[in-house]
Amino acid sequence: MGSYKQLMVFTSVFEMYYTMLDGAADVTVFAHGFAVVVFREYVPNSLLPSSVSMALVIAYCVTFGMSMAILASHFVYRYSVTDSTFHHRYLSGKKYYLLFMAPFVYAIWWTSALMYGYLPNAESDEYLKARFLDTFDLRLDQISYVSPKFYKYGSQGELVFNAPAWVAVANCLMMVTSSIFCVLYLGSKCYLNIRKHLSLQSETSKFSANLQKQLFNALVIQTIIPVVLMYLPILVFFLCPMINVNLGYSSRFVSDMVALYPVIDPLPNMFIIKSYRKGIIEMFNCCGRKQEVGGNSFSAKLGTI
Repeated sequence: MGSYKQLMVFTSVFEMYYTMLDGAADVTVFAHGFAVVVFREYVPNSLLPSSVSMALVIAYCVTFGMSMAILASHFVYRYSVTDSTFHHRYLSGKKYYLLFMAPFVYAIWWTSALMYGYLPNAESDEYLKARFLDTFDLRLDQISYVSPKFYKYGSQGELVFNAPAWVAVANCLMMVTSSIFCVLYLGSKCYLNIRKHLSLQSETSKFSANLQKQLFNALVIQTIIPVVLMYLPILVFFLCPMINVNLGYSSRFVSDMVALYPVIDPLPNMFIIKSYRKGIIEMFNCCGRKQEVGGNSFSAKLGTI
C-alpha cells in the first residue's frame, strides 16, 4: 500500500470530520425560484452565537468543496501508480504532499467565492422570507443562511443578472468540473493501464496485481457514489435556479442525498479490499466468541451455585 495508506488515513479523518460537521450543522439545502439556499435553524438568545451558527453553514459548504479535491486526489494518485513517468514528474518526493494540500486550496477558493457572492443581504432576505415562513415556519431571525441569487429585480421590475452570484457559482463549478475531469479522465486512463499491466504480470506478482484490481474496483464504486450523491445534486441545484425553475419540495430530497455521502463513501473499501473485509469479519467473529465465552462462564458459575 505504501504512501497510499497516508492518503487513506487522511481521507478517513476528513470523512469523520465531515460526518460530525453534518450532524452539528444540521443544514437544509433547497432551491427557490432563482436562488439556491443553504440554511440551519438558529435559536435567538441561545448559548450558540449567531456568528457561530453562520460559521457552521459556511463550513458545511466549504467542506463539500474540499471533498471534491480529495476525491480527485485519489484518482491522481492511483493513476500515478500505473504511470511511472507521471509519478516522477508530479508526485515524486515531497511533491506527493501536494495531494494533501489540494483540499485546503479548494477550501480557501470555495470560501472566497462564498464570501463574494453567497452572503445574505436585504434583497435576498426580502426574496426568501415568505418561503422560510410558509415552508419551514421560521422567521429570518431564526435562521442562518447563505444563498447565491442569480437574478434581481431592476427598476422596472424586470429580471437582471446578479453578477456576484454568477461569478461565485462559476468559481465553485470550476472546482467541481476539475474534480470530475480527474475522476473521468484519469480514471479511464488508470483502467487502461491496469488492464495492460495485468496482461504482462508474471505469477510471482499476482498478489500485487490483485491488490491493484481491488483498489481500483473500490475506487470505481467510490466514483459512482459521489456522481449520484454529489455531482448530480450540485448540477440540479445550480442549473434549475439559473433558468428560474423552482424545484419545490424535491430539493429537500436532493439535500438528503448529499448528506448520505460521508456515510456511504467508506463502504466500498470496507467490503471490496480483501484485507479490510477479512479484518471486519474477524472483528465480528471475535465479538461473537467473546459473547459465547462470557455466556459459557456465566452458565458454569450458575452450575456451581
